[in-house]
Amino acid sequence: MTDSMKPRTGIYLRPFTPYRSLQRPVIRLSALFLFLLGTLIHPASAEEIKPLGPLTAKAVSELKNSKASSVTDGISSDDSRWLGGPDADGKIRLELQLPSIQTIGAAHIYSGYRNESAFKDFYLEHKNPSGDWTLIQGTEIFGNKETALAVPFDPGEAIVTDSIRLVVTQTPDKIARIREITLWPLGKELPELGTGVKMPKAPKPIVHSKDGDIPRIYLNQSGFNFGELKRFTAPTLDDGTAFQIKPAKGGNALYTGTIEGHIGDFTAFNPASSGEFVVTAGSETSVPFTIGLWQFERISYPAAIDFMVDTRHYVGNYKRRCRGSFGWRDDHHFSWTLYTLVPQYLSNPAAYEHLPQQITYDEPKPGLWGALEPYDESAPDIVKMIHWGADVILTQDVKHECMKSDLAFFLYAWPTMKQWLPQQNYDAVRQFVEAKWGQSDIDIKYPYDASSDHNLFALKTVVGSTKGELPPGFSVLPNLLMHEVAVRDGLPNADKYLEAAFAQTRWIIDELDWEAPQTTKGQRMSEHVTITGLAACLQLHPGKAPDGLREKINEWARIMVRRSENMWDFRKYTDDGDWTPMDYSHRHKWNEPGNVVGFPAIALAASTYVTAPEVRERLHELAWSHLDNCFGRNPTGRHFSYDAPREVEGVEHGWYTFYRGGIGQLEEARFVLDGSPKTFHYPYHPEVGNKGYTEGWVAFNTAFNLSLAYMARAETELKLIQEGDSILVGLRAPVNFDISKEEPITLTLKGPKAAMVTLVEKDPDSDIHVGRIRLSDLGAQPGDRIHCSYGYGYMGSHAELEVTP
Repeated sequence: MTDSMKPRTGIYLRPFTPYRSLQRPVIRLSALFLFLLGTLIHPASAEEIKPLGPLTAKAVSELKNSKASSVTDGISSDDSRWLGGPDADGKIRLELQLPSIQTIGAAHIYSGYRNESAFKDFYLEHKNPSGDWTLIQGTEIFGNKETALAVPFDPGEAIVTDSIRLVVTQTPDKIARIREITLWPLGKELPELGTGVKMPKAPKPIVHSKDGDIPRIYLNQSGFNFGELKRFTAPTLDDGTAFQIKPAKGGNALYTGTIEGHIGDFTAFNPASSGEFVVTAGSETSVPFTIGLWQFERISYPAAIDFMVDTRHYVGNYKRRCRGSFGWRDDHHFSWTLYTLVPQYLSNPAAYEHLPQQITYDEPKPGLWGALEPYDESAPDIVKMIHWGADVILTQDVKHECMKSDLAFFLYAWPTMKQWLPQQNYDAVRQFVEAKWGQSDIDIKYPYDASSDHNLFALKTVVGSTKGELPPGFSVLPNLLMHEVAVRDGLPNADKYLEAAFAQTRWIIDELDWEAPQTTKGQRMSEHVTITGLAACLQLHPGKAPDGLREKINEWARIMVRRSENMWDFRKYTDDGDWTPMDYSHRHKWNEPGNVVGFPAIALAASTYVTAPEVRERLHELAWSHLDNCFGRNPTGRHFSYDAPREVEGVEHGWYTFYRGGIGQLEEARFVLDGSPKTFHYPYHPEVGNKGYTEGWVAFNTAFNLSLAYMARAETELKLIQEGDSILVGLRAPVNFDISKEEPITLTLKGPKAAMVTLVEKDPDSDIHVGRIRLSDLGAQPGDRIHCSYGYGYMGSHAELEVTP
């Protein structure tokens, strides 16, 4: 396999070579021997290859909402597995029950997660006629590293029983992860591993796309949401050329249109059900793409979480120390991790609560983490990562203004997370913030640090470089949130936070020139903190925010729209010069995927306060076009991630290459945004090829995460409708990612009394959840006001009604 085809991550099933002998020692067979013994030289016929069963499974420990029954459901998958913890004696046990006494000759055991985390030491027992558990000779394994094992029993000892027990004595982290176990009869040839179970498909290898292989109709390779912007760019086709939307498998045109300005717009095409389609125009045919319910979010939410899980410092998928790193590898002081993770969760909590859990608590290491007591293991992964980020800052006593400002987000979001976190967490973080917020000094050196005063109450007048290390106004939103926290908790200095936020906003209004690219796109992936802070100032204090703020946001919006009038719907660095930030004296400057994927957040944050309807609508279009740019609607025709053809549904052409090693050690992480087109690729120069710097960075992905948050807020609508003596609650939000499962949402309505209501999908493939509650449950009478929220605070969606007779 060449380097260009070498997978950076993924699950692969090894080829199982038939083993020619059953001769073996009685005890302590090596794991490698058992692994190779998984097949015999002559596999049995199809009708003979049947596992014993049906099996039932039980265990004392079922961690993270997993079920022991998952190991006997016939599916070997990470989504269907059991996680067990140790009993009082430190061993992890799982019992398998057959419907009757049978003679058993072997077991297949599928363990781990993502082809890792196999348990190391284990053995099997059977229940003898006296009812005692007895070791099955030859099954005592030490030092196992394989996640798929065939374990033949010693043929010299017949195991006749209806009960088998797996006993795990050592795992990497005190958790046994088991996807499936099958038992096989004695006297028949042992089939290959994988027989009798449904296995996930092995990930497809990445084949490096040649530029000539990429169709010259450029669009989001993964697809589009129902009801949202759907555009493509055709640089080689003349205006007036007709285009058609056809089923990918062939058939008649379902939609027709005309290319204008090298753009084809088929936003109006919303098929009755999800499907795969292609665009044809002239002699060109696009890659297949899907139009479906929450297509973008369904793919992007798990991917975004996967990256953040993998790239945690020390406890992610690379365990060694990385220089310049705190909570995440290569995060420095300006990756804005809690600044983005918290809005993600607050904007759409149910979606993140429904995602599979991957994280378990790692025992503290003094000086690295452990200042915060552990979370409840039932917490969603996004909450566990918010806990992790705060824990690292406190434990390592990080005083840099950009990082301690992250803690405001933890405190602000506390009401939504406290069900999983000990009160000690909140008390410790608030004590740290109150003690450190106004401190000016730091005691360690931070790479790329441009801050001269780390007092977050102080006015910040330095605008950082294109590195993104000190964006203007980064302290506005943290101070606004700390004001909310201080008011909520009755702290005496609440006004001090608000005064600092207003003073910084006033400086931006008076001093920043949006026409100067350094104040906008020149901040690269950190650009998002400026506008989101200003928008939140108007949102949280509409009557008190500094004069001129709304017009300052409108001025910004007009300039961004002006710089986006091109065939890519792409916001340029300047009007007539470079399309992206460049430093021609240095080959590393600049790679900017984070700026592109972070733009939707600021476009949508600003749009709420834009006066002109056409500008507001254009910002909405640009939010989607920049996400499309990441997914292939750009002059290279490539997704920003090298691994996208394997990791992202529908993507065929990933980025040219990826960076090996580096501070962040992202080579094995999932959903890395490796690179994006540079100014010399625009307006249309695919022949330039792989030119310019490529390296993923956590700061790129956190910008993407914030866009997910603001996209969710923009797409969510909550309504309360009184119908007689009850209230109908309707919620439209990007939640229903799996139409085969019912995933209810519980909301709280507040009136004279508070009461909870459960919402379910209106239909299996509906984007709306509905529920009903009686007025009497709320103690409501005519004239009372009823309030309801989905999400929380400045990122939530809120509704209210007045009860009528």
